[in-house]
Amino acid sequence: MGLIICPDCGKEISTSAEACPFCGKPMSTQIKCPNCKSTKIEKISGLSKAGSVALFGVFAMGKVSKTYHCKECGYKW
Repeated sequence: MGLIICPDCGKEISTSAEACPFCGKPMSTQIKCPNCKSTKIEKISGLSKAGSVALFGVFAMGKVSKTYHCKECGYKW
């Protein structure tokens, strides 16, 4: 584990920090799964949502209201 300089406040922070503990700047802009913290994320396409509504109607609301899908754990948010 090394140290890097925060681009906002200039203080040294750990390379494993998700955000600067001094100023709060996120160190990564990559989207992570809130369930398993994986970065293997895909955006649920509008075409996929429309197909689900056409096939399942009201029962597809769980998929239609979500934006991302984790390829590791299957969580949708």
